[in-house]
Parts: sequence; structure tokens; C-alpha cells
Amino acid sequence: MNTTLNSVGITKRTYERIAWILVGFGCLGLWSGLYFGAQLAGTIIYLVAVWAMMGIVFGLPRVTETHLSDERDEAYHNRASGLMFSIAAIGTISVVPVLYVLDAGGYFTITSTMWGGIYVLSALALLYGLCYGIVLWRN
Repeated sequence: MNTTLNSVGITKRTYERIAWILVGFGCLGLWSGLYFGAQLAGTIIYLVAVWAMMGIVFGLPRVTETHLSDERDEAYHNRASGLMFSIAAIGTISVVPVLYVLDAGGYFTITSTMWGGIYVLSALALLYGLCYGIVLWRN
């Protein structure tokens, strides 16, 4: 599918490339800032690039009549999301209870960083459940 956008004059492929180039540039800027000890500059580069990408990704479809995604894109997105959450769920369900038991037995200590990861994974699972419920409710 290589349709040209009426109001902007770029193809879907160019639109996707611009978005990924901006993400790559932002990540490279952040990594460079961390590597060279210029964390603030790297973070600014990252944020500007990612905000520009978000503006394009969320703004461009609203100002053009051409569809920038199709059923295949949605199917890929759904499969990737499902795979990611399945891996995270299997890992969490398998590992966290073992960590609790080892910590309670004094064989292992769950550090504050590990607790942070447990909380983040739990929050993501709750957020996913909330979003899933909203989608079901709206349809």
C-alpha cells in the first residue's frame, strides 16, 4: 500500500520511516549524552526527537484523509502486544513467587530495584486490564 497523502504529499512508507528515524535519532542522542557525560543534552535531544515523532504519528492522521494503517498493521500490532504481554506474564508469574519464597526463607534478598520492577510489571498488568475493560465496554 503506497498511497500518497493528499494534504502532505508523502507516502505511508515515508511516514513510517520518518517516525522510526526520529526514534533512532532520539535514542542515539540519549545514548551519546550518557556516554560522553552530557546527560542533560542527551535527554533534551531524546525528548525533542520523540515529541516530534509523537506529533507526527498522532497529528498527521488527523489532518489527512488517507489511512496510514490498515488491517495488516493492526493485526501485527495485536500479535506483538499479545506476545509481549505473554512473555512478561509468564516471566512474572514464574519468577516473582519464587523470589518471595527465597526472600522469606533468608536465601535471597529482594532489592529495592527488584521491588520497583515487580511494581512496574504489576502496574502494567493492571493498566492493561483497565484498557481492555474500557475497550470491551465501548464496543
